[in-house]
Amino acid sequence: LSQARLLKRTQELADKMLAELEVARQIQSNLLRQTLPESETESVQACCYPARGVGGDFFEVYVHPQGDLWLALGDVSGKGVPAALFMASAISVVRRELSQDNPPEPNLVMQNLNSILSEDLISNNCFITMVLARYTPDTRQLVYANAGHIYPLVWSHRQLAADVAASGTSLVEPNFLKTRGVPLGILPIWKAKADSLVLNPGDVFLLTSDGITEVTVTQVDALGKKTTAMLQQEGMWELLQQESTPLILSHLLDRVRSCSQGEEQEDDQTLLSLEVL
Repeated sequence: LSQARLLKRTQELADKMLAELEVARQIQSNLLRQTLPESETESVQACCYPARGVGGDFFEVYVHPQGDLWLALGDVSGKGVPAALFMASAISVVRRELSQDNPPEPNLVMQNLNSILSEDLISNNCFITMVLARYTPDTRQLVYANAGHIYPLVWSHRQLAADVAASGTSLVEPNFLKTRGVPLGILPIWKAKADSLVLNPGDVFLLTSDGITEVTVTQVDALGKKTTAMLQQEGMWELLQQESTPLILSHLLDRVRSCSQGEEQEDDQTLLSLEVL
């Protein structure tokens, strides 16, 4: 009888924990932008799938009253509740910084974010990788700062899709934006330069989390032998070359997830894109 009671109590506690995690998952999901800006000159898309009920990936899209469009994608080290708490803090600080009448440059926003969170991040052995970008529609200038995150990718998707449709191949090359500093929470003071470029109509600016590039891809050779390897950014570019125009992130993510052929998702998976129309 005592064992039956213990089993029942254990099951009740497990059910309660699952219910609380589901509430936390919903709260975290609601912290992310539920609607994205619509424009005749730009298209913004985002997808985020946590590996657990809650996770450390996040994105932000903010349209400043002066017209600038801000994009951010970040990844808190670790998984579960601790990562989710730092994720919520990071979003809150970023939104406060961007809502100023004259927001600082992207690298200075990063510096301020690190100044506020670094002590807690360091004491908890956590860090945040993140890209923050400001796009000005009038000039099509993109200014970005990178804190240890995967390189952002820029390419002419319109030209790529047209070439592939016409001849099955394309000479369009990916432009990996390689200006980068260390992750947030590594040093008390974060310093790195911002970089910039001008986007042309048809260009796509794509941000990903490492849950995308570190997906385990299973391949079977002619002899039926299976091999596994990470997708990485080179594999991601191969998938992008097969995407039609306009780019649809949800379709791309479905293809990324199918590469793992049923393997358990080990990390949060997030994509954020800006396409100039």
